[in-house]
Amino acid sequence: MKSLKFKNYKNKNLFREALEYAAIGNRGVQLALQESQRKGIPTVFGIMDKIFYRMPDGTITTKSPFKKRKK
Repeated sequence: MKSLKFKNYKNKNLFREALEYAAIGNRGVQLALQESQRKGIPTVFGIMDKIFYRMPDGTITTKSPFKKRKK
């Protein structure tokens, strides 16, 4: 992790740990997205309360590519 200058936080170690956990989580998400792309699975993301689907060919749509599940 690169060196950061910390402002006057009451608990600098807690803040540092939070940054480390966020970095670990972000890396996990990136790996999952790469694996989904490699397997040809569309990825789902949201922007301003709208759901989008990134297809394996790179196109982005609002129409779900997934089959509806029976209840």
